[in-house]
Amino acid sequence: MAVITPNTDVILLKVPLEIDENNQLTFANATEQYNYFYGLTGKKAFDKFTYQRKDNTIRVPALIDELYEYNYVMYRNTNHSNKWFYAFITDMSYVSDQVTAISIKTDVWQTWQFDLTFKSTFVEREHVNDDTIGAHTLDEGLDIGEYVINTSTTLKPDAVVKDTDNVVINWIYPIVFQVTELVGTAAGTSQWYNSSYNNVFSGLFYFGCCSYADARSIINQYDTAGKGDAIIAIFLAPKEFFNGARKISGSGATIYIPADSSSISNLLATTTITRPSTLNGYTPKNNKMFTYPFSYLYVTNNVGNDNVFRYEDFANASPKFFIGGALGQGCTTKLCPVSYKSYTTDAEVFEYGVAGAKYPVCAWKSDYYTNWITQNAANQANTLVKTGIGAVAGVAFGVGGVAGGLVSLLTAVTSNMAKRYEASVIPDQAKGNTNTSDILVGWVRYFTVDCMSVRSEVARVIDNFFSMFGYKVNSVKVPNVNGRTNWNYVKTVGCYILADIPQADLAEIKSMFDKGVTFWHNPTTFMDYSQSNAIVTP
Repeated sequence: MAVITPNTDVILLKVPLEIDENNQLTFANATEQYNYFYGLTGKKAFDKFTYQRKDNTIRVPALIDELYEYNYVMYRNTNHSNKWFYAFITDMSYVSDQVTAISIKTDVWQTWQFDLTFKSTFVEREHVNDDTIGAHTLDEGLDIGEYVINTSTTLKPDAVVKDTDNVVINWIYPIVFQVTELVGTAAGTSQWYNSSYNNVFSGLFYFGCCSYADARSIINQYDTAGKGDAIIAIFLAPKEFFNGARKISGSGATIYIPADSSSISNLLATTTITRPSTLNGYTPKNNKMFTYPFSYLYVTNNVGNDNVFRYEDFANASPKFFIGGALGQGCTTKLCPVSYKSYTTDAEVFEYGVAGAKYPVCAWKSDYYTNWITQNAANQANTLVKTGIGAVAGVAFGVGGVAGGLVSLLTAVTSNMAKRYEASVIPDQAKGNTNTSDILVGWVRYFTVDCMSVRSEVARVIDNFFSMFGYKVNSVKVPNVNGRTNWNYVKTVGCYILADIPQADLAEIKSMFDKGVTFWHNPTTFMDYSQSNAIVTP
């Protein structure tokens, strides 16, 4: 009968690992693993033990009181294999003053980690290897509290005037006349007008002026010409509608004829909104904090129309906007994103825009008496001439006829004088929008872009949560056991691993992944979440 020489090595250790397996250590290879455990201080080594069975009891020649500080064991049965087994000490019992019975349970991860082949499985959350802003936007279902404004930007029509006639319109909002006829300063300029505005046919004419005095002069010109009713509307409009405008001066006023209003105009050169690098003063470590709902853009026209824009939906997470507009009463404008949600043309992003507030329609008065005098001058002269002829003809028929003619002339003159008096006492006619004192008129034509975020306190809490547990990914993939400098958290559903190891141990490893586990890659920073955990560059 062969005699087997006892040759099992047993080393008792004090390690930072715990039996709950919430945190584990990774190593590049078995040699690095052995060097770490064997190099721990305070170890107690024994040799020449008989064969040590897995998950069993080890009898060591030491008093129990000398062993309470140990929580871990590594052993190998040299006669049969060079493999080291790693195990947690689950219990100790006194046998004698010279012997203690130690119960052990295999640390399945440390024992088998180099024998595992990971296959694609459903990964619920993990530390990702690509933290580009917008790469990960799944809802985390976290309480985010109230929002605060980080920065605020006002956007308004502000394009550079590109006028070929060197016309400089100093007024931000010229006074625009919409008329059916061209008189006074505007007389004889019909060849310079468009037959359509905003791609819609129009038989009306638009021209602008840049002073109150010019506006009053133009109204007076129309009244004097008896054309007061030809003024359909007077309103304000952004000066950008008059880029390249033709300047006409004369008759006591200066007007500007739009160069081209046949289509929608770009009233604001593309403007980039700078994304804040902090959230309410806090600097996140995880870029998901710069995505919705933790950080976003809020755009409002300041009169009830607003929209939320996500940084991650812009090309390169760099928000850009333009303002489109159409000339007309109220001047429709819209602030639209550029290169948003993979759309590249203005027409595609138009539906995501925020409609601007209407521009003011002005109030004005038309001199009724001047209009009446002008409109009725010819009729009055004709009436008097006809009445005079009738009076002279009446002479041939005697005194009575003359008397009748005189009465007729007197009646006609009296009637005309009465009509003039009626016209003179009729108040000037108020037209347009008489509510120009509305408090909103002065500033609602601007758009406000607010960079919103959670409060710094909430940002810190959520950012630390991401640092510890990664992002929700909900993807079928190979779990990221590595990829960060110090630790990787991973949680799976139905983890799938191939390994030629005891099935009970394999099932326990899978269960560890399904429960969620953090793998630490550097024993010196184990459980130290204050360390940097940058993505490892391949």
